[in-house]
Amino acid sequence: MTVDTISITPPVYVTDNDVLAQLCQQWLQLDLIALDTEFVRVDTFYPRIGLIQVGDGENNYLLDPLQIDQWDCFIELLNKPSVLKVLHSCSEDLVVFKEFFKQVPTPMFDSQKAAAFLGYGYSISYQNLVKEVLSVEISKDQTRSDWTKRPLTEEQCNYAALDVAYLPEITRFLQEQLIKIGRADWLAQECEQMLALASPEAVQVAWRDYYLTLGGAWRLGTPELEALQRLCEWREGEARRRNKPRNWIAKDAELLAIANALPSDQTALSAIPDLPRPLVNRDGAKVLELVAAAHSGPAVQAELVEQPLSAQMRKTLKQCQAVVRAAAEKLDIASELLARKKQLLPLIGLAERNSDFDWPEELGGWRREYLEAPIRKVLNESI
Repeated sequence: MTVDTISITPPVYVTDNDVLAQLCQQWLQLDLIALDTEFVRVDTFYPRIGLIQVGDGENNYLLDPLQIDQWDCFIELLNKPSVLKVLHSCSEDLVVFKEFFKQVPTPMFDSQKAAAFLGYGYSISYQNLVKEVLSVEISKDQTRSDWTKRPLTEEQCNYAALDVAYLPEITRFLQEQLIKIGRADWLAQECEQMLALASPEAVQVAWRDYYLTLGGAWRLGTPELEALQRLCEWREGEARRRNKPRNWIAKDAELLAIANALPSDQTALSAIPDLPRPLVNRDGAKVLELVAAAHSGPAVQAELVEQPLSAQMRKTLKQCQAVVRAAAEKLDIASELLARKKQLLPLIGLAERNSDFDWPEELGGWRREYLEAPIRKVLNESI
């Protein structure tokens, strides 16, 4: 598809609350808008937002969050059911919206996911999608800009505007193609799942289960895993409270070492090799308290901890991956869109312990029809 009718006008830079309110009233009448964000996240836990881009199909707007301080109208827009919000590869943008506005864009359309359902590959870039769909070349030369510095250059503003300029037209094309092949509902499910994962409830579960992803946790017994779970939750809370990257609070390997040693006092904690002095001196008392605490809440899930695969498990994994590849080829989509290795591994662990395990929600919806029966067959035959 080549579009010759799209002309990119200079972006409108918005710094005034009243102007934003007037624009929001216009956007509330539309069926869709394109959104993007520019932010910096180097030495903080939370992203520092520098710019919000809005494209309505005719004009492109750059909203300055360093000057605008009244966002009620924009939050209303983010939550307006009749206005579809279009983003490309939205996961990081959802974090920005959730933290800055306490509201994610809903309903939402991720053009990268839409393209994946249409055979463009699992994670096509915005730049390549514009080229594929519209035969337009765009530059990505401002990727490393500091978007929190002012004034922004003309080059930065034009670059930022391009990130939303083509999305409305691309979205209408992708929507037509998805409807034509009967996958519009699949994309809707996918976008709803992404929004659900950005909810406070889902984030809290992710905190609680972070310990499952640490390499080497499989070596720990139940008391050590319980301590590791508490330490991971504490670190997550501290990273947010101090607004520092989680590894600045404590690295994964350091938490594993503490959980493995289960130190009972400051001397034992200090004796653990390679622990940084700030962690021992500043947070030592809290760490010891967490290690000694009685476990509360959900039981640790040792069977879901990532672990080295036995020869039989590797064979089973390859068979499951073959099922996924075959289904993906039939659907003409990337196999990663259907199921990834990290989603298959827990199934193998669950099957070894209980052949009647519940099918996981993240592989439910449209995926279940193509995966559950053949993968259960593989798992049942491998046990």
